[in-house]
Amino acid sequence: MNIFETLQFNPSKPSILLVRKSETVKMFCVGLLKDQVLTKHQAKVSSLLVVLKGEIQFSIGGDNILMSQSQTYEIPVNTEHEVKGCTNENIFLITQELI
Repeated sequence: MNIFETLQFNPSKPSILLVRKSETVKMFCVGLLKDQVLTKHQAKVSSLLVVLKGEIQFSIGGDNILMSQSQTYEIPVNTEHEVKGCTNENIFLITQELI
């Protein structure tokens, strides 16, 4: 699968593309257009964010972190966070440990 070719951006909401799911791991990509927001939410399991394309603003605990291609962030469990797209097309990968 080519993520860049398969993920379809949606102007009305964040786009989600499931990459892999098993008993122990879930991997999915989120696509955000410029100024599009993945609203505040919490991860119930250990999650790693990897920026694949563009730039995002990752907001957590009162901090706004500008992240660009190839940067990673380990998202703390049960901590409210939000993501905003900063360039025309932004894609990040989330890997969650389900065990």
